[in-house]
Amino acid sequence: MTKDERARAEILQAAETVFQRWGLTKTTMEDIARQAGKGKSTLYYYFKSKDAVLDAMAEDQIDRILALAQAGMAAQETARDRFFAYIATIFRELRRVMEPLNVQRDMGAVRALVGRLVEMFDAKNKKALEPILRAGLERGEFRSIGPKDVKATAHAIAVVIRGLTFDLFIDNRDERVIDLIIRMLSDGL
Repeated sequence: MTKDERARAEILQAAETVFQRWGLTKTTMEDIARQAGKGKSTLYYYFKSKDAVLDAMAEDQIDRILALAQAGMAAQETARDRFFAYIATIFRELRRVMEPLNVQRDMGAVRALVGRLVEMFDAKNKKALEPILRAGLERGEFRSIGPKDVKATAHAIAVVIRGLTFDLFIDNRDERVIDLIIRMLSDGL
């Protein structure tokens, strides 16, 4: 890890700590700098605003979650099982990441952050889902879609993942609901 990568990681770790403590709205760049043991000018060297810090934290978490989902898929034989492993990992890990945050307290800030990250999250999900769908088609596992439907189906599933993810966090439903939803999606393919 380079000096810049290490400094960036330290800042993001400090930001996570203060965001959990004070919330997304009340936390300032000064709070993050103090927690990181750095000057505000150092923070601004790496991030131009608190929103940029939030975006970087969220992107790092999304990339980490998607890597875990890819790893979980790799151990599966069928496209249907890869599909289930992918989505189950996303829901489980997003719940784990979001749990320490007080979503009700920070709903406005959370919505703003989500709005900025939806396109990135959807694009990464579609990129991961398309090969699963193509493999399922080639093996005859997914019969309700054709080759021309792969992109649209991946987009539709990404939209469902996005919608369900935040609904499940806000309502804090138990994980059995997640498994049921994923099985319904998978069986519908």
